[in-house]
Amino acid sequence: MKKAAAVQVQWTAASDLGRVRGNNEDCWGVFAPGISAAPLASGRLDLGTGGALLVVSDGMGGALGGEEASRFCVEHIAQEIAARCAAPEPAAAMREALQVVHAALMARALSRPGWHGMGATLSALWLRPGGTAVLGHVGDSRIYLLHGSRLRQLTEDHSLGAAMVRRGEMTAEALTRFKYRSILEQVMGGDGRQIVPQVAAVEFAPGDAFGLCSDGLFGPLREKTPVLLQAALPAATPAAAEALIAAANAAGGPDNITVLLARVV
Repeated sequence: MKKAAAVQVQWTAASDLGRVRGNNEDCWGVFAPGISAAPLASGRLDLGTGGALLVVSDGMGGALGGEEASRFCVEHIAQEIAARCAAPEPAAAMREALQVVHAALMARALSRPGWHGMGATLSALWLRPGGTAVLGHVGDSRIYLLHGSRLRQLTEDHSLGAAMVRRGEMTAEALTRFKYRSILEQVMGGDGRQIVPQVAAVEFAPGDAFGLCSDGLFGPLREKTPVLLQAALPAATPAAAEALIAAANAAGGPDNITVLLARVV
């Protein structure tokens, strides 16, 4: 009998300053938590015992603080998931890992005056070998899933504007004119308030593709984002990621832009 081919994830990522910012406060990483917490280079990864962990983070708190916060979140969520790789309840492990990183980032902020109040978004996707992905999310970076021809946003933006739309206090159309729509209601670190991460499990199959991005992508692109992602995700190539960044820059590029594309093969 012919042995079944191993399920793999093919991935690529790119990050750009945009056209306004002087430094890049975004950070991303891909990891094999069953092997180590060291970041991987672009390519293909077997979804072995520990699966694959995809992470995007958008820092805030000034040039030094923002860069440190996003880097810290990406590195430490990888370490925490690697330490919980064999946990019987992956969703609970993800939730606990996010809380640990949140507390550790707040402690880190106290170690240097220029870092006080620094924070970051954190969107992590743990692709498990059994065909289940566990997402952990705080802030307004996003995770999308393309299944067949259907694109679905898996994460909820933890911003003031998005929360008002969910509560029926504002329409999506009116949101584009709301000055304070991007204020975040919860972040990793930040002012130290308690976080309530979004943690969920979603099934995936070969042929499915995931897109992780910072708000520098979907912010300027707005309603064009789904169409462009649907075109880029089936390939999940460096050229596809760069095309998305070019589109965001063509729309003004007001923020750092980070895109991570992953296809299950």
